Amino acid sequence: MDSGLVICSIPRIAILASGRGSNFEAIANAIEAKLLVAEIVLVISDRPKALVLEKAKERGLEILIEKDQAKIKSALLKLDLDYVVLAGFMRILSAEFVNAFSDPRGFARIVNIHPSLLPEFPGLDSYRKAFEKKLPRTGVTVHFVDSGVDTGPICAQHEFSIADCKSVGEVEQRGLAVEHELYPRTLHWILQDQFKIFKKGAKLHVQPH
Repeated sequence: MDSGLVICSIPRIAILASGRGSNFEAIANAIEAKLLVAEIVLVISDRPKALVLEKAKERGLEILIEKDQAKIKSALLKLDLDYVVLAGFMRILSAEFVNAFSDPRGFARIVNIHPSLLPEFPGLDSYRKAFEKKLPRTGVTVHFVDSGVDTGPICAQHEFSIADCKSVGEVEQRGLAVEHELYPRTLHWILQDQFKIFKKGAKLHVQPH
């Protein structure tokens, strides 16, 4: 007999990270606090001594240390994932890798967070570039990944002031606080597919609903 209950599956994600894992922690903490509905099924790092690996093991999560993108892709495709989440993964993903996670709506189900207001300062050292240019403000961007460098469809952005920052370290500290709030909040609606994708000119755009 039909009970009338609708059972919703929990989105399955894998996290790729290369460093200390602070955004991984923010995501894991949001899941534990029930602010984000997701299951982290694997944490992958290309660096054997990355702190993120210890943090993942402390939480009882499966880890994989691997540099080869073909092997990473193969491991991920076996997991029946909903999304791949990049959290400080310092390697550019190949077009072949990105295409392996393509969605029929025209984007790849790979999410990244970047420390600038894209399209400004793609690539490395974005907070440093903003500081050295003496900009009054910079920001953080969450976006879907495509085969370019930080060129995929933008999901969310948050701007913050750096006018009073005396060092790059201050900018990074302020930026990380924004990242740790923005990423789980944005992932909440991405993982629930609470958005629409539309084309404006040649570019894809994301609009939450």
